[in-house]
Amino acid sequence: MTSFLIVDEDRNFREALAIALRLDGHDATVAATCEDARARLAAGRFGCCVVDAHIPGADAILESAAASGARAVATGPYPELLAAAASRHPHAVMLAKPFPAFELVRVLAAATRATG
Repeated sequence: MTSFLIVDEDRNFREALAIALRLDGHDATVAATCEDARARLAAGRFGCCVVDAHIPGADAILESAAASGARAVATGPYPELLAAAASRHPHAVMLAKPFPAFELVRVLAAATRATG
């Protein structure tokens, strides 16, 4: 199973996603701020880092996640926000909010298969 770091200022979203992922057998760690996410990335290894592209510092976390070997996933509710994030982070997977946990796992698996 995959270990996830979920970086989102919306407590309800990040906690609900973490619970759903844990119920599916994954490890899930949450971070409310980019500072917290940086510390968690430095302290542990994650297979996937899910970052709300809207929060301040999201670009740095997406880059740090990719550099650490984690699959970077940018989320957000606005198509233009995700399009801008995709142009800055072509290595990241874009996923529009809201989404169920199984969709995150499905997109992550597809992206992993596509990149080998």
